[in-house]
Amino acid sequence: MSEENWINAEFPYRELRMHNGDFYDNKTQLELAGFDNSQMWSIVEATADNGDELYLYGPVHHYCNLIGYIGTAERHNGKTYYAEVVRTAAEAACADAYFCDTCED
Repeated sequence: MSEENWINAEFPYRELRMHNGDFYDNKTQLELAGFDNSQMWSIVEATADNGDELYLYGPVHHYCNLIGYIGTAERHNGKTYYAEVVRTAAEAACADAYFCDTCED
């Protein structure tokens, strides 16, 4: 059995979403839109060990921390993942420093 292939880079394919620009809600919607399993991707939120905030693009079977599903014209092997940095740990710390849950400002 081959191992997963993790690529730390921006997702290289054009995201094909619903006609209104939203993510697909589930695999059935992708199937009805004409995509097969090798063209379906799940997008989940994650945090790297160093604190970077990530979007992980992977096979359609993921659902924890799910943002949504997309299709692509390109096909995947079901074992390839893209880890795209959305916000670095430093950017997150800087932005979060301006907010305080206990302040009334």
